[in-house]
Amino acid sequence: MKKLLLLIAIVLFCSCSNDDKNSSENQLKGEWALISISGGMNSQSSPKPEQKITIEFAGNILKTYNNGNLTNTQAFSYQTKKSIFGGIKKMIEVQSNLIANDIPKLQSFEIKGDELYLKDECYDCYTYKYARINAAKL
Repeated sequence: MKKLLLLIAIVLFCSCSNDDKNSSENQLKGEWALISISGGMNSQSSPKPEQKITIEFAGNILKTYNNGNLTNTQAFSYQTKKSIFGGIKKMIEVQSNLIANDIPKLQSFEIKGDELYLKDECYDCYTYKYARINAAKL
């Protein structure tokens, strides 16, 4: 009887951790329009008015578009790690970084309704606010 209970507990534990990863993937899937950028040395910035920047999460590929033109395609992975800002956070790790291809870029993410917040996991870096495309009034 104890072995059966142990087996059931292991199965439940394993399925819970997979559900979290799958829900993160499902939450991020789709297209997002950049609304604002904050942080960095100048403490506040926004996209240029003539630029319409969007990102698309599909599988483990992140695509970036500027005014509808594909400008970057990157592989990424999902992780749950300790954030430099405190606590355990859901993150994406981009495999190639525009600054240095051999240094992976970590960004924690949070989704609130139809808004996505990507926060660079480095001090004095940026937080990007996006709106889900089908909910954005662009």
